[in-house]
Amino acid sequence: MIREYEDADAEEAAALLAGNSPWLWTAAGLRHRLAALPPRAHRTSWVAKEDGRIVGWAEAEFDWAAEREDIGTLYALVAPSHRLRGIGSALFERAAAHLEERGAFELRSWTFPDSDVFLEARGFTRARKERMSAVDPRTVDTSALDALPGGVQIVPLSELTGRLEEVHRVYAEAAADMPSDHRESNVPFHEWLEETVGEPDLSRDGSMVVLTDGQAAALSWLKVDRERGVAEHELTGTARAYRRRGLARLAKLAVLRWAAENAVVRVQTGNDAANAAMLAINDGLGYRPFAVETEWVKRVS
Repeated sequence: MIREYEDADAEEAAALLAGNSPWLWTAAGLRHRLAALPPRAHRTSWVAKEDGRIVGWAEAEFDWAAEREDIGTLYALVAPSHRLRGIGSALFERAAAHLEERGAFELRSWTFPDSDVFLEARGFTRARKERMSAVDPRTVDTSALDALPGGVQIVPLSELTGRLEEVHRVYAEAAADMPSDHRESNVPFHEWLEETVGEPDLSRDGSMVVLTDGQAAALSWLKVDRERGVAEHELTGTARAYRRRGLARLAKLAVLRWAAENAVVRVQTGNDAANAAMLAINDGLGYRPFAVETEWVKRVS
């Protein structure tokens, strides 16, 4: 049976996603995302159930942060025990129809190597690749934080609640300049407050902002699943005026030190394969690749 997602599905759906994909998923985070996206996202999710348990998931939404509003994104996942039975196809078709009926210009989705053929068979072509990598924060040398450059200070997000508009400017510049086929340049402050800062998995103490001469200049934010002891970078970046000073690296080091001190044993991140600067930072800090995610695109005729 396939039906639309209901709030009572959150725990089981999050467990399915967390156990069968590389991303961080919690029930609280899933509930938040479904509730906090702006209306133009037209977000809808579905579950497939068999014998009373959730065995499949699909989601569809418009990329609300992109420079254009007709880019549809969709994803489907089926428990390994229930694959090759048409469940994924049925879920994916519902998600695609949802977007096409609402005027999507193109559809974008993601796979890992074992499921590339699924999207190829549906007329999608490869667009970009993202490297997933992870590190045990307890193994990272964070001693550089003990002698910061003059004028540089690193503070947790929790200490900047009165300066969030300033922090938003750094976040928006960093997000807009990430390698992408569609720039994330449509992130207004009020929506960012609700969707991003309001994320329950976002650690306000473990997410760091670098101040240079008192001004917000760079940041690295962290989402944490405390029950599993794992975390995921939400975004790391630097405002344009402060780049090439090593500030993003310092922000990430501060995040890793916090993680190591707070029972996190794995921190993971995803970076576009074309983002040489961030890949170099991660390699230098000890992050090691564990998966490659491919982004696919299909123009809607």
